[in-house]
Amino acid sequence: MSRPDSETTRFYESHVRRFGYGYRALGFGRRSSQERRFGALAAVGSFHGASVLDVGCGFGDFLAWLRARGVQPRYTGLDLTASMIERCRRRFSDGDARFVVGDALTWQPDSGAQYDYVIASGIFGYHAKDTRARIQPTLERLFGIAGTGIAVNFLSGCAPTRSPGRLYVHPADVLQYALRLTPAVRLDHTYMPNDFTLCMYRTPAWEQPLVQNRQDLS
Repeated sequence: MSRPDSETTRFYESHVRRFGYGYRALGFGRRSSQERRFGALAAVGSFHGASVLDVGCGFGDFLAWLRARGVQPRYTGLDLTASMIERCRRRFSDGDARFVVGDALTWQPDSGAQYDYVIASGIFGYHAKDTRARIQPTLERLFGIAGTGIAVNFLSGCAPTRSPGRLYVHPADVLQYALRLTPAVRLDHTYMPNDFTLCMYRTPAWEQPLVQNRQDLS
């Protein structure tokens, strides 16, 4: 499998030159659609105080969105595009967030570190040559470095309209991939007509301690 770095990086760098450091450079049509996606990703679990790896972090907008809501994770942002990572480092220079350049399939966490949560927004949106072929190995890779769970979004193959140059994936295909890795899977196709979010958990809820389950129900 060839690396998509150059093609994907060129795409986003051209968008940065055209639109500047904003949501449109990341391929979002509106700020509201970006934030709806963030809400679906955040539903995977409680991020406050947790270690979070944000794959395809762009300009660090997800971290800003969390902080605006009083959530303070131990955050690492990862992105292919060096100019975006440089922007993140300037934007969050006064905090303890960490930003690194890397490919989700090849980047190695320090000392084999594992993150509580791994999230990825829009990493499969641009239809580069090998994007579709990378979906399954990327899910396996991200799930392998998550201690609690992952949340990843996709453009839906059930979308009523489509935009050129974008990759649309059928939810049933992604669900099949996920269930090979864990029986604890949730798929949310409710927040937008053209998008869905997949959540995968290391430990199924039915295997959690009964005391915790009873507390949740009280």
